[in-house]
Amino acid sequence: MRYWLLVLHEDEYAEQQAYEVESVEPEGARPEGAADGDEVALAGPEGVFALGELVGPAVVYRRRLEDPEKTDESTAADEGWTELMPDAWEDLVRSLPTPERRSDWLVTLSMPIEAVDKAEAVRLFWSYIRSLGPKELPTFVSPYGREIEGTAFLLGAEHEQDPEE
Repeated sequence: MRYWLLVLHEDEYAEQQAYEVESVEPEGARPEGAADGDEVALAGPEGVFALGELVGPAVVYRRRLEDPEKTDESTAADEGWTELMPDAWEDLVRSLPTPERRSDWLVTLSMPIEAVDKAEAVRLFWSYIRSLGPKELPTFVSPYGREIEGTAFLLGAEHEQDPEE
Protein backbone atom coordinates (compact mmCIF):
# COMPACT_ATOMS: atom_id res chain seq x y z
CA MET A 1 0.00 0.00 0.00
CA ARG A 2 1.16 3.52 -0.84
CA TYR A 3 0.26 6.90 0.63
CA TRP A 4 -0.55 9.99 -1.40
CA LEU A 5 -1.32 13.67 -1.01
CA LEU A 6 -3.63 15.06 -3.69
CA VAL A 7 -3.80 18.85 -3.86
CA LEU A 8 -6.90 19.90 -5.81
CA HIS A 9 -7.14 22.93 -8.06
CA GLU A 10 -8.98 25.82 -6.32
CA ASP A 11 -12.18 25.39 -8.41
CA GLU A 12 -12.24 21.63 -7.85
CA TYR A 13 -11.72 22.19 -4.11
CA ALA A 14 -14.58 24.74 -3.96
CA GLU A 15 -16.90 22.23 -5.67
CA GLN A 16 -15.98 19.55 -3.12
CA GLN A 17 -16.69 21.95 -0.25
CA ALA A 18 -20.10 22.94 -1.64
CA TYR A 19 -21.77 19.52 -1.91
CA GLU A 20 -21.89 16.27 0.02
CA VAL A 21 -20.43 13.66 -2.31
CA GLU A 22 -18.98 10.20 -1.69
CA SER A 23 -15.89 10.64 -3.84
CA VAL A 24 -13.89 12.93 -6.05
CA GLU A 25 -12.57 12.01 -9.47
CA PRO A 26 -9.57 14.32 -9.86
CA GLU A 27 -8.59 15.91 -13.15
CA GLY A 28 -5.74 14.09 -14.82
CA ALA A 29 -4.57 10.52 -14.50
CA ARG A 30 -3.63 8.62 -11.38
CA PRO A 31 0.09 8.64 -10.74
CA GLU A 32 2.14 5.69 -11.91
CA GLY A 33 2.25 3.03 -9.21
CA ALA A 34 -1.01 4.08 -7.55
CA ALA A 35 -3.38 1.19 -6.85
CA ASP A 36 -6.83 0.60 -5.44
CA GLY A 37 -6.73 0.70 -1.66
CA ASP A 38 -3.94 3.28 -1.44
CA GLU A 39 -4.55 5.95 1.22
CA VAL A 40 -5.00 9.58 0.08
CA ALA A 41 -5.01 12.90 1.94
CA LEU A 42 -6.97 15.49 -0.05
CA ALA A 43 -5.94 19.13 0.19
CA GLY A 44 -6.99 22.47 -1.20
CA PRO A 45 -5.47 25.94 -0.99
CA GLU A 46 -6.15 26.08 2.77
CA GLY A 47 -4.75 22.67 3.67
CA VAL A 48 -5.89 19.05 4.13
CA PHE A 49 -9.69 18.75 4.16
CA ALA A 50 -10.28 14.99 3.86
CA LEU A 51 -8.83 11.49 3.95
CA GLY A 52 -9.81 8.85 1.45
CA GLU A 53 -8.95 5.70 -0.45
CA LEU A 54 -8.23 5.11 -4.13
CA VAL A 55 -10.97 3.12 -5.84
CA GLY A 56 -10.68 3.04 -9.63
CA PRO A 57 -10.24 6.57 -10.97
CA ALA A 58 -11.77 8.14 -7.84
CA VAL A 59 -10.79 8.91 -4.28
CA VAL A 60 -13.59 7.72 -1.98
CA TYR A 61 -13.98 9.84 1.14
CA ARG A 62 -13.44 8.19 4.52
CA ARG A 63 -13.33 11.30 6.65
CA ARG A 64 -13.88 15.00 6.00
CA LEU A 65 -12.62 17.74 8.30
CA GLU A 66 -14.78 20.65 9.35
CA ASP A 67 -11.92 23.09 8.75
CA PRO A 68 -8.95 22.48 6.44
CA GLU A 69 -5.74 21.77 8.35
CA LYS A 70 -2.42 23.21 7.19
CA THR A 71 0.26 20.53 7.34
CA ASP A 72 3.92 20.58 6.37
CA GLU A 73 3.12 18.28 3.44
CA SER A 74 0.16 20.30 2.10
CA THR A 75 2.03 23.61 2.43
CA ALA A 76 5.04 22.35 0.50
CA ALA A 77 3.13 20.51 -2.28
CA ASP A 78 2.01 21.80 -5.65
CA GLU A 79 -1.33 20.93 -7.24
CA GLY A 80 -1.62 17.27 -8.17
CA TRP A 81 -0.30 14.03 -6.71
CA THR A 82 2.62 13.65 -4.29
CA GLU A 83 3.71 10.30 -2.89
CA LEU A 84 4.26 10.28 0.87
CA MET A 85 6.53 7.95 2.79
CA PRO A 86 4.80 5.95 5.57
CA ASP A 87 6.34 8.05 8.36
CA ALA A 88 5.24 11.30 6.64
CA TRP A 89 1.73 9.84 6.28
CA GLU A 90 1.62 8.97 9.99
CA ASP A 91 2.79 12.48 10.90
CA LEU A 92 0.13 14.01 8.66
CA VAL A 93 -2.70 11.86 10.09
CA ARG A 94 -1.50 12.49 13.65
CA SER A 95 -1.54 16.26 13.05
CA LEU A 96 -5.24 16.26 12.10
CA PRO A 97 -7.87 17.05 14.76
CA THR A 98 -9.68 14.17 16.47
CA PRO A 99 -12.97 13.34 14.72
CA GLU A 100 -16.07 14.73 16.41
CA ARG A 101 -19.04 12.51 17.15
CA ARG A 102 -22.10 12.96 14.94
CA SER A 103 -24.78 15.30 16.25
CA ASP A 104 -27.99 16.90 14.98
CA TRP A 105 -27.87 20.27 13.23
CA LEU A 106 -30.59 22.66 12.16
CA VAL A 107 -29.85 24.05 8.67
CA THR A 108 -32.19 26.76 7.44
CA LEU A 109 -32.72 28.88 4.40
CA SER A 110 -35.59 31.31 4.16
CA MET A 111 -36.29 34.27 1.92
CA PRO A 112 -39.26 36.40 0.94
CA ILE A 113 -40.77 35.43 -2.41
CA GLU A 114 -43.43 37.53 -4.14
CA ALA A 115 -45.95 35.29 -5.92
CA VAL A 116 -49.65 34.91 -6.80
CA ASP A 117 -50.13 31.72 -4.73
CA LYS A 118 -48.28 29.14 -2.59
CA ALA A 119 -47.48 26.85 -5.52
CA GLU A 120 -45.92 29.66 -7.54
CA ALA A 121 -43.98 30.82 -4.47
CA VAL A 122 -42.46 27.35 -4.06
CA ARG A 123 -41.56 27.12 -7.77
CA LEU A 124 -39.94 30.56 -7.68
CA PHE A 125 -38.09 29.64 -4.47
CA TRP A 126 -36.51 26.53 -6.01
CA SER A 127 -35.69 28.36 -9.26
CA TYR A 128 -33.97 31.09 -7.26
CA ILE A 129 -32.07 28.56 -5.17
CA ARG A 130 -30.86 26.74 -8.29
CA SER A 131 -29.76 29.99 -9.95
CA LEU A 132 -27.69 31.13 -6.94
CA GLY A 133 -26.36 27.84 -5.59
CA PRO A 134 -23.91 27.40 -2.72
CA LYS A 135 -21.45 30.01 -4.02
CA GLU A 136 -23.87 32.91 -3.51
CA LEU A 137 -26.61 31.77 -1.15
CA PRO A 138 -25.76 31.53 2.56
CA THR A 139 -27.43 28.98 4.80
CA PHE A 140 -27.66 29.21 8.57
CA VAL A 141 -26.45 26.33 10.74
CA SER A 142 -26.89 25.82 14.47
CA PRO A 143 -26.69 22.91 16.89
CA TYR A 144 -30.16 21.43 17.23
CA GLY A 145 -31.87 22.93 20.28
CA ARG A 146 -29.34 25.80 20.50
CA GLU A 147 -30.46 27.93 17.56
CA ILE A 148 -29.05 31.11 19.11
CA GLU A 149 -25.54 29.75 18.34
CA GLY A 150 -26.24 29.76 14.59
CA THR A 151 -23.67 30.86 12.05
CA ALA A 152 -23.86 31.58 8.33
CA PHE A 153 -22.12 29.26 5.88
CA LEU A 154 -21.25 29.84 2.26
CA LEU A 155 -19.58 27.16 0.14
CA GLY A 156 -19.19 24.88 3.16
CA ALA A 157 -17.25 27.45 5.21
CA GLU A 158 -18.27 29.90 7.91
CA HIS A 159 -19.07 33.28 6.38
CA GLU A 160 -19.46 36.72 7.96
CA GLN A 161 -22.91 38.20 7.33
CA ASP A 162 -22.14 41.74 8.42
CA PRO A 163 -23.47 44.05 5.65
CA GLU A 164 -20.45 46.30 6.11
CA GLU A 165 -17.99 43.44 5.34
